[in-house]
Amino acid sequence: MKDLSELVNNFKPTTTANRQMQTDVVIDEFAKNIINKVFDQLSVIFPAWKHAWPTDKELSLAKMEWTKAFNENNINTLEQVKFGFVKARRSESDFLPSCGKFISWCTPTAEDLGYPSEHNALRACQSHKRLKDMVSQGSSIKMTTRPFIIELYSHVDWWLMNHATSKTELARSEKHFKEEYIALIKSGYQEPVETTHERLETEEVTKVRMTPEQKEDEKQRALERIKDMRKAFAKSKADNLFNKE
Repeated sequence: MKDLSELVNNFKPTTTANRQMQTDVVIDEFAKNIINKVFDQLSVIFPAWKHAWPTDKELSLAKMEWTKAFNENNINTLEQVKFGFVKARRSESDFLPSCGKFISWCTPTAEDLGYPSEHNALRACQSHKRLKDMVSQGSSIKMTTRPFIIELYSHVDWWLMNHATSKTELARSEKHFKEEYIALIKSGYQEPVETTHERLETEEVTKVRMTPEQKEDEKQRALERIKDMRKAFAKSKADNLFNKE
C-alpha cells in the first residue's frame, strides 16, 4: 500500500488548464475535418493569405482560433461553409477576411436560400392583397404571385397591418410580419416546382381565363377561318369540274 507522502506527490488535480487541454484535443479533431479544408480553399481564393499567416506556427494558432469560433457560432457543416466560399469568391479583396467576417458569410440570408428579402416579401404581399381586392371586385386581371408570397400572405394578420397608425402599432405590425416571415422560412417551406407540362394550358383553361372581348375576337377569327375553308373548297370543286371538261 502506498504511503500518504507518495500519494500526495503523485496527485494531479484536474485544473482549468487540464480541462482546456482536453477541449483542445476535441477541437483539433474538428479542425482536421473542416478547418483544414476551409484554410486550403481560402488560400486559393485569396492570394495574399500569407500576409495573415506567414509562418506555420501562426497558421496553426489561427486554425485553433477559427475552430473555436466555428464551434461557438454553430458553424459545423460543410453546407454552411459552402455558403461562405460562395461569398468569398465574390470578394474583390486579395486579403483574407477576418474570422468573424467569414462566419457571417457562412450564415445564409433568405435570398441565399432563394427567398425574397423581408422588405421585398412585404411589398409583394401588399401587391398580392391589392390584386385579390381587384379580383373580388370583378376584375379579370391574372394573378401570378409566387407560391411563397401566397403562403406568407395567408399567415399575416392584415387587420393589424392595415389599421396600424401610431408609432407603437406600426412597430407591432412590423414585428408581426417579421416573425411570420422568419417562421415560414424556418419551417422549411418549399415552393412547388413548376414543370413544363404544368405550364401548358388546356383549351378549356384558356377559355376560362379569356375576357368577353377576347372570346368575341376568337369567335370572329373562327368564322373567318370557316369562310376561307368554304372558299377554298368551292374553288377546288370548280377546278375539278373544269378539268373534267
